Amino acid sequence: MELTLKQQQDIGLPFVLDRLLPLSPLGREQKRALRPYARNERTALQRELNNLAKAVALGDHPALARFRQGLMQLRDIRGTVGMLGQRPLDQVELFELKRYLLLLQALAADFDALQAEAHWEGIALHHVPEALAILDPEGDGNPAFSLRASWSADLAAVREEKACIEKRIAQAKGEAREVLLTERTAIVAREAAAEQSLCVALSQKLLPYKQDMTDSLDALSRLDLLLAKAALVRELGGVLPTLTERELSFVNMVHPAIADRLKGQGAAFTPLSLSLSPGAAVLTGANMGGKSVCLKTLALNVYLTHCGLFPFAETAQVPFFDGLCLIRGEGEDGREGLSSFGGELMAADAAARAVRDGFCLVLFDEFARGTNPAEAVKLQQGALSWFGASGSTCLFVTHYDAVAARASRRFLTRGIRDLDVEEGRRMIAAGVDRLTVLRRFMDYGIEEVTAADVPQKALSVAELLGVEEGLLKAIRKEYIP
Repeated sequence: MELTLKQQQDIGLPFVLDRLLPLSPLGREQKRALRPYARNERTALQRELNNLAKAVALGDHPALARFRQGLMQLRDIRGTVGMLGQRPLDQVELFELKRYLLLLQALAADFDALQAEAHWEGIALHHVPEALAILDPEGDGNPAFSLRASWSADLAAVREEKACIEKRIAQAKGEAREVLLTERTAIVAREAAAEQSLCVALSQKLLPYKQDMTDSLDALSRLDLLLAKAALVRELGGVLPTLTERELSFVNMVHPAIADRLKGQGAAFTPLSLSLSPGAAVLTGANMGGKSVCLKTLALNVYLTHCGLFPFAETAQVPFFDGLCLIRGEGEDGREGLSSFGGELMAADAAARAVRDGFCLVLFDEFARGTNPAEAVKLQQGALSWFGASGSTCLFVTHYDAVAARASRRFLTRGIRDLDVEEGRRMIAAGVDRLTVLRRFMDYGIEEVTAADVPQKALSVAELLGVEEGLLKAIRKEYIP
């Protein structure tokens, strides 16, 4: 179900991901690796969605704030841990490891408090006290680190010798002092060798706990992303979806990016409800009625579900699709040097190959808009027939009644309702933006209809927006049988 970067941008995925904010480098790496789960990972996807619901349910649990603060202190020390068994760690690396193990001790305590309520599946976080005891044998919890003389008889002896000669150097003068400085240089070299030997010994003692430390880092990275997802749900909303076999259904789904933009304009997003099953359905309606928005909203919420994120809806039932195919004809395909129409044909070809190999969601937005209307109808009818028999779930946006009549199911964007042309024109004359006026009378909701129910709303839009009267008169004549 991978989408190209352009497709991700087109459906509004960056808006969501920009608000998914893990707190640690490990969590941010997990976010960068976010991808749809494959079909053989269905159990893992269900577990992730369930775990997310449990994370959301934690609300303002007192241990949650502490845990998130700890994640902000977490550094990526996988390289340091990975070096165990390959070479001795130096003092800086041992310091990093001690600091991590102390942080892990606190995080594990808060995790236990959270887990007692959440009961997450497949996530375990364990403190490694044996490893911490090697670097903090006194158990004072001080994050500072140094190689202590008490840990090595050889190091203790050489440091005592060094301290004695430094006292003598402080009292000596002239040639005697120079001789003592030379002796000190040799002692410092022996001290470095003793420290190196101690680093070797500490690294060997830590080696048995390498896997435990690796596992804890992995668990923290997963928890960081999971809690970031939960924070996203608290910010933007979302619902635990039901994974189905074939039925796709959303009640009051929302596109958060478009909703945010409309809010900034003083308007509101109209929630969309839609249910689809295998076969080909058609979505039709007036221009500017929200058909393309519906497709983007559907694609985004299906994609988010497959990535282990909550879709933005009141309720959601989503099958496990092998692919999400978007066929839109906007602009040229610069990579291939194809026209808009050529790009649509290549996208349709890719979709046809995908549905032969698996169960897909295929979304056509005015397929073949780049060619003449007569051929566009034939191309849409042929695609509708072929994809409708493919066993996958397909939705075609079209303006053509001849295409809509062939679909097994038909949906309509409600469009202009309760139109008051005079009121609209008064608003425009008063300086209200025409798009705002259009929204005043536009219902962006969706309803299922029969072929006979599909109305013509383009004339209403033209009248509302105050198209030049002579032009309107000529258009009205064409509507008269």
